[in-house]
Amino acid sequence: MENTPGWSTSQLADLAGTTERAVRHYHQVGLVPEPERRANGYKRYGVRHLVRVLRIRRLSRLGLSLTRVAELGDADGHPRDVLRA
Repeated sequence: MENTPGWSTSQLADLAGTTERAVRHYHQVGLVPEPERRANGYKRYGVRHLVRVLRIRRLSRLGLSLTRVAELGDADGHPRDVLRA
């Protein structure tokens, strides 16, 4: 599994246009699942983590609280539909 592509916390934050602190906070409040760890103990984030962080950011920009984002989970609806719910 060590050859599986992945990103560090800082790389994930850069790709998602946010900060490492925000990514860590999303973990603490349960919005982003814990990634696998490399042999050296460092986190290795995958595409699903990036998609999740991007979704959290988008919904937050649309005015949803992190609590509401957590309630929605991984619902696949369009953000417009989410806002109506």
